[in-house]
Formats: sequence, C-alpha cells, structure tokens
Amino acid sequence: MDVKWGASNRPKHGQEISGDAYVIEPFSPHGLTVSLIDGLGGGAAAAHAAQSAAAVIRSAPAQNPAELIRRSHLALRGTRGAVMALFSYNLEHRSVTFVGVGNIGVQVYSAVPIKPISKNGIVGYRLPSLLKLAYSYQPGDTFVLYSDGISSDFINEFNPESAEDAQSLAESILRRYAKGHDDASVVVVRINA
Repeated sequence: MDVKWGASNRPKHGQEISGDAYVIEPFSPHGLTVSLIDGLGGGAAAAHAAQSAAAVIRSAPAQNPAELIRRSHLALRGTRGAVMALFSYNLEHRSVTFVGVGNIGVQVYSAVPIKPISKNGIVGYRLPSLLKLAYSYQPGDTFVLYSDGISSDFINEFNPESAEDAQSLAESILRRYAKGHDDASVVVVRINA
C-alpha cells in the first residue's frame, strides 16, 4: 500500500508559537495513526495542551483511537484543553477508524462515502461519550484534517486529483486558506495505490 502524508502549521499573526499540533506515526505491522490537535486559545498555554495530547499519541500509536483520546483527556486535565481528531489506518486491510472531539475539520475525497463525525466537547475538560467510526478506503482517496484556522472554502476549490504530493497539497491549502487571526494547521494523507 502506497500511502503518503504531509502537514503544514503556522501560528496566528503576532504569535511565535502555534497552539496546534499534529501526529503522523506509523506503527507495526501495517498501521498509521494520524491526529490533529488544537489547544484552546493561542500561544504557549494552547501549545502546551496540544503537545501534551500529541505526546500521549506518540507513546502508543497502535492503541485503540478512543483509548488514546481518553488518555489524552487525563493528560490535559489542568490545561486549557484541546479539540482533536484521530484516524488509525490499517494499511493491509484498507480500513480506517476515526474518533473526534470538537471542531477539527475533516474532508475525505473518496469514491465511497466516508463522513467522519466528531462529538462536541473539550479534551481535558468535558469529554463526551466517544463515537468510533470505521470505514474502508480505496486507492486514490485523500484525507484532509484541518484546524479552525483554515477556511472550509478549500473544500469546493481543492482538486484532490492534483499531481502535487501530499506535503505540497498541505502547504498549498495552508497558504491559500489560513485565517490570520488563528493558528492554522493542515494534514493530508493520500492513498496512492
């Protein structure tokens, strides 16, 4: 299975540090965990919350996605909290599971319907009952995760069949659709074959 990924992140204008974080972590034998985390607010306190959740995911990327979010919730107690979305891919079986809390945007370009749904809540503050969704994906599918610092206008204007690689696509979306008043992040996963 030929899977490529890319990510791009920048702080809001006037800040030196982004309150967003992402994780792209392969695991044995055929797995890939991808997450985007947005610490509430901005600056160092938001970055601390986001990086704390990222550390939980990096420590055990093969763990059940819902359990990773529950562990992140415990790790973020006493911080500003965060919203986050997490995909766990089984690259051998062409399947993916999704769990999300809060307003991380997800857009999947696929021949089959893949419509991830996040529950309202804040990791570290008010964790909802988690909804774990499972999908099969196809060669040619493209998954995009984006923080609320990215305008969703790209959904109608973005060409998922573009010849650009995943990293270039992430950078292009960030460059063209980032809002100046918020941290902005994009993660792109492309299934090439």
